[in-house]
Amino acid sequence: MISFDNLITYHGTSESVADDLVVGNVQISRGGGELGKGFYLGTQLHVAKAWAKQMHNSQAVVEFCTFEERFFEFDIRVLDYEQAHTARDEIRAKQATRTFTFGNDVVWSPIVGGPEIYCDQHKWESHHGEGFLNSAFVMRRKR
Repeated sequence: MISFDNLITYHGTSESVADDLVVGNVQISRGGGELGKGFYLGTQLHVAKAWAKQMHNSQAVVEFCTFEERFFEFDIRVLDYEQAHTARDEIRAKQATRTFTFGNDVVWSPIVGGPEIYCDQHKWESHHGEGFLNSAFVMRRKR
């Protein structure tokens, strides 16, 4: 049976990058963060807005919406808070925030850096995932 539940995630960024993302120009090789190289999406709109403001002096947030069923077809590594925290520390120690990958399509974990506010993140790190995020299976719009 097909489920039509939506999975909605957000990416806070600059205005120019937001415009590129909306038309399907996600590039996993451009991004990096606490869990290494990839394209990061968060589950909370207000966290993406705060990121856009803090990091880009912008209010640009792109919403990504797809069928939940499609998301779970990917090779997903799930990290709990402690695993994500340990991974972040190891990645930082190696100075690999722009190069490290886990070898999965998606890494799903809580955000462990910054203020203590709960928000999950999906780090897309494979070319297969990049193609999906740029496809017609994903609705992208500026918020």
